[in-house]
Amino acid sequence: MIVMEGRELVLHFHEGGTTYCVLTFSARDQTHLAKKTFFGESVFKKYNISAIGLTTTVDNWFINDEMDLFISKIKEISNKYDKIIAIGPSMGAYPAIKYSKYLNIYRILALAPKWTIDPNLIEIQEPELRKHLLSGNMDDIFRRVYDDTKKGQCIEAEDANDNVIICYDPYNGLDKYNVIKLRSLFSFKEVIFPHCGHVVLDQLYGSENLKNIVHSMICDDIQHSCATIAKVRRNHKNRVVKYINLASEKHPYYCYIMIRKFIQSKNSGYKDLLSRQDLFSIIMDRLVRRKMYSTPKEVELFFRNCWISLITDNNNLSAAVEYKKDIFHVVDFHGARLEYSLQEKNLTGSNYFFGSKDFSIRVFAKKLKDNIVLITYLDGKLFYLYFSNGKILLSNFSDKHELLTLFPIEPERREDLFYNNHYMNNIFRMKTSHGYAMSSPGGTVIFNSKNEMTWESFSLHACVVQEENVPISALGRVDDNKIKVHNNENKKKKSGFLSRFMG
Repeated sequence: MIVMEGRELVLHFHEGGTTYCVLTFSARDQTHLAKKTFFGESVFKKYNISAIGLTTTVDNWFINDEMDLFISKIKEISNKYDKIIAIGPSMGAYPAIKYSKYLNIYRILALAPKWTIDPNLIEIQEPELRKHLLSGNMDDIFRRVYDDTKKGQCIEAEDANDNVIICYDPYNGLDKYNVIKLRSLFSFKEVIFPHCGHVVLDQLYGSENLKNIVHSMICDDIQHSCATIAKVRRNHKNRVVKYINLASEKHPYYCYIMIRKFIQSKNSGYKDLLSRQDLFSIIMDRLVRRKMYSTPKEVELFFRNCWISLITDNNNLSAAVEYKKDIFHVVDFHGARLEYSLQEKNLTGSNYFFGSKDFSIRVFAKKLKDNIVLITYLDGKLFYLYFSNGKILLSNFSDKHELLTLFPIEPERREDLFYNNHYMNNIFRMKTSHGYAMSSPGGTVIFNSKNEMTWESFSLHACVVQEENVPISALGRVDDNKIKVHNNENKKKKSGFLSRFMG
C-alpha cells in the first residue's frame, strides 16, 4: 500500500511476517509504475517478506527537496525490524548507498551504480575518466534530468560502511569507471557480470532468485552472499542467451554445448530457453559458416529430442536419423528458416522448427541440373517458386521464367567489409531480376537490395526423414566421410570466452 506521496516520490509498504525488512529503490524508466507497485513487491508478497519501496514519477536519481522527509518516514517504519537490507538497481543504487548509514542498513546490493550525475564534478576528473563517465546515455541524462537542484550531489566516503555488494559489467566502460571512483571512496565487495551490459538485473530476475538473494543477505556472511548472487548469475537463462548472441559467430559449437548443458541440467527457465528456436537456428547457421557441415544435425536432433521428451514417453530420435538427399532447409543469417506465405504470396523468415504459422509453408532448396532452386510442397505436390510482378508464385514447371535460385558466393569479396567478421564460406545468395534477396531480423524478405553483404546470405541444412543411417549430402559440395565433425574447434581446449560457464 502507499503510505506517503509527494510531488515526485511515492512510498510503498508491505508488512509481512519477517523480523527483517527489505528496502528497494526503483530503477530508471519505471516512472509509469511509481504509483502502482515498487521493485520486488510481488516477490515479497509471495514469500510474506516485509518490504518498503520508494519509487519516483520522474527519473531524478532520488535527488530532490522531498528526500529528507521520505527518508525520515522510511526510518520511522523500519525501526521496528531487526535488520534492514537495501536493494537498488541502476538509478536506485545511488540512494541505496547514499542513505545507508542514516537508515542503519545492514547490507546493500547496488546494481551498476553511479557515484554522481553532476557534470561539474565529473569535469574535474582525469580526462580519460571523464570520457568514460560521460559515455553511453549520460548526455541524455543531463538533458532530461540534470538541473541546479542536483549540483554537488554525489556519493561520499562517509555515506557507506563496508557492507555494500556492487554488481556490474567490467566490459561496460561507464559502469566500470563508476566502480573505480566508488572504490576510491570506500570498501565494498563486488560480483562481476561479464558482457551483460548496464542492466545487471536481467540476469537476476525470478522470484526464487530474489528470495534466495534476500535470505542470504540477511542470514549469511557477505562473502557467502556474493557467492549466492554469482550462482544465480551463472544459472540464469538470460546469461546463456547473452553469451550465445555474443559468441555464436566465433564459437558456435561451444555455444551449443553451453545451451545443451543448461537445458539438460533443467535449470530454472530451461523450457523458456528451449522455446527460443531462433537460438538453435542461429547456431546451426554459424556452424555451416565455420565449415562444420555435419554438426548442425547434432544441434537439431538435440532440439527435436528435447521437445519429444516433453510431450511423449521419452521417445528419442536415433542419432543415425536419415536425411533427405536432395532437398535442404534454407536458413538466413538471423537463424530464420524460409517459408512461403500463401496469403501474402511472398517469402518470410520463421524461427519454427515444427509446423508453421499464418498460412505459411516451408521453403526448401533443391538441385535442378546445374542450378539450386527454391521449392515447396503443398498437399504433397512439389512446386517451384518464381518471381512475377512483385509477387512470388508457384509453378509445376521447372522451366518457368524467373525461378528463384541460389548460387554459391565467390571465395572472397574485398568490398564486403564484414567478410573477416562473418564466416562466409560455403553459403549462398539469392539473386532476382530486381537485385539480391535480403532477410531482416523480423522475418521480412525483400528482393531489391543492391548490395552483396553478409546478412543477405543463406545457409543450407539437411531435412530429417526417418530413423535410418544415411549420411548428409550438401548438394555435392560436402563429403561427410572426409570431414571430421568438429574439425575447426579443438574440443580439448575450451574457448577462454566460454570456459567459465562450461567449467
